[in-house]
Amino acid sequence: MILPIFLALLWTCPGSASKFNTNIKCVVINLEYVNCTWDEDGLPQENYTFRSRYEVGNEAECPTYLKVNDLNVGCRVSYSEEKLNRFDVLHAQLYSANGSVVAEHRRNLIDMVKLDPPYDLKVEIKDPELWLYWKSSSKTKLTCKRSQVRYKINHKDWQLQSESPERNSFTLPFPSAQSRYEFQVRVRMSDVCGNSEIWSAWSESVYWGSMKDVNDTGFHNVSDVFSGDRSGLQAETRSGSSAALMVLYTAGAAVVLIILSCLLVHSERLRVILVPVVPNAGKNFAELLDNYDGNVENWLSISKELQDGFKPNFTERTCPVREYRLVSQSSSDSDNSLSSLTDVSTDYQPMHSYSSASTLPAPAETTQATPAAPSVL
Repeated sequence: MILPIFLALLWTCPGSASKFNTNIKCVVINLEYVNCTWDEDGLPQENYTFRSRYEVGNEAECPTYLKVNDLNVGCRVSYSEEKLNRFDVLHAQLYSANGSVVAEHRRNLIDMVKLDPPYDLKVEIKDPELWLYWKSSSKTKLTCKRSQVRYKINHKDWQLQSESPERNSFTLPFPSAQSRYEFQVRVRMSDVCGNSEIWSAWSESVYWGSMKDVNDTGFHNVSDVFSGDRSGLQAETRSGSSAALMVLYTAGAAVVLIILSCLLVHSERLRVILVPVVPNAGKNFAELLDNYDGNVENWLSISKELQDGFKPNFTERTCPVREYRLVSQSSSDSDNSLSSLTDVSTDYQPMHSYSSASTLPAPAETTQATPAAPSVL
């Protein structure tokens, strides 16, 4: 009876059993920082003090503790990818409140790198193959990563694909449109940059294919892509709501078109605005041709004063013109011969037109000869 009680007291004694059951595990997280934890066997009995240093460097206390229920369960240690700290040996020690060493850690971090899980998974169908694409952390070069894909069909067991170096894609030949596919991806450091033993967490699931039962032939030819960790029922509900919204939008557009057509028929003003009428020349000028016989002045109701302004304001006088013709006369009783002029009178009506600026006719030259005196016998 005494022995079991003594063992129980020894087990619960602070600093005795915990010294042997506390281990330190340090992991490089996505080449950004180092996480060192000591809570794998449960929460510690007290707050321990953590101190660490790299192979070349000074020892320092933990700058940032990780806590659970106000108890220190881990430490975030600084890390530099430029200095390639993952190739150095990390020295770490855990101290109790009385200053004794509870646990020690001394290990190279080259094989203790854990990358972030891939993200932004997308699925595309390129007959006859189904293509899966993803993105991974930009902290790591593509040549330094190895990826692994797993998928399952219609909620069956996962099928794990072999590791693929330097790839951010995966192809599945001849997918069935009657089946539902679920994909996940994880990555780790490759042998080129230091082979890590730790895989990243699996990415969120991405889905492709029919959400209906295989026997439902009404949905066989539909294939959609769903990203994220969502159930088939949620995806089906979202697809149904999208279809309902599309039908609602189509019906609303049809109603608007019908209303516009009715307004166009019953509203002359709206019809003229939307569909301008071509002018009818015969209709517009019928009054000019029928009532005014083509008289534009009367049709336009031009005043008499304005009409008189376009008429000439002068009259032309007639100009009489007299012409004389020379006639020769001879006498038998006389040796002298006299010439007599015969008066030929002709009146001319001028045929010239003059502008209103000049109302005088051009000067006319008249040649007049003095008649000779009759001879005396």
